[in-house]
Amino acid sequence: MAKSIVGQEDTIYLYSKKVKISKLIDSFVVIPASEIVKYLKNKELYLPNYIHKALIRKNIAPIIANADNDDKFSDEMKHRLKWFDDYTIFQLERLAESYRIEINVSEYKKDFWDIVIRHRSELGINNLEFVKLQNLTMKYQKSKVESYAQLQKELGQIYFEPKGYFEGCRVEEAKEVLINSTTLTDIRELGKKYDIEIPRRINKKQLIDIIALKLDLSESDQEELGKQSILELERYAKKRQVSISIELKKGDMIEYILLKRQQPRRPAQEESLKIFEGMNIESYLYDQKFEEITHKYNVLKKKRQRTVRNLIILIILVGAALATFYMQTQ
Repeated sequence: MAKSIVGQEDTIYLYSKKVKISKLIDSFVVIPASEIVKYLKNKELYLPNYIHKALIRKNIAPIIANADNDDKFSDEMKHRLKWFDDYTIFQLERLAESYRIEINVSEYKKDFWDIVIRHRSELGINNLEFVKLQNLTMKYQKSKVESYAQLQKELGQIYFEPKGYFEGCRVEEAKEVLINSTTLTDIRELGKKYDIEIPRRINKKQLIDIIALKLDLSESDQEELGKQSILELERYAKKRQVSISIELKKGDMIEYILLKRQQPRRPAQEESLKIFEGMNIESYLYDQKFEEITHKYNVLKKKRQRTVRNLIILIILVGAALATFYMQTQ
């Protein structure tokens, strides 16, 4: 069962001063990603990659929600977007790049700080540390907000992939969504992201390497396999329930990447995982976006009501003036 997100506090105390959290979040947008990384690294804080995925997804979701009415998306792409809610980080970024969808860095940072501030106690962040961050906002007040590429490069240092995850999704979910909603070209590009060149066909050595990785075979076992033909190797793999073929299909290509990718040597950050594990960050961000849209609608509605009210008052005043003028001329 998913854990509930921390309640919507309105204020936070910095020293004895009461500050609105929303205003604090807005002010932190100017802090560059390099300073964010420096701050979190000093506290030895790393965040699971699925938070990064949730932040990107929320950012571009409003545009994708209207995809059916947007001519720039082909029918084939509209079909693939049915799996948008489950997209991996790679798919979200490739979608944004391919269709020139801007990932709004200011919005990304607002959501990032919203999560950090509302989970400050669990993350071991003292309220007074936000005073130091406030001082940074003064330093960068007039600085231009960096591009998403710069943000991504910097924050990549503090995001980590938990065990059993790939591209911000659970491995099995990632495999499913990649098979259902990507092209073979996309999968090859995904391989390049991990410095993996996916072959068109697997040769004997590569076949042995994959079998060895999946079955955790010793060097002597691999030497014995080297004496067998490709057909014998395929039978050997099938007998041990290892799905592999020299003719790579989409699923095989994804498996190839998963086997060949190098896991970053970074602290597992078990404490961070305990904080966010089972927490439905994406639902929280979705609800937050819904509230933002509702708020904007209500503001617009009030403006319209005010305009109508002012127009009615004007009509009444003009009518009264005309009536007065008419009575005076009689």
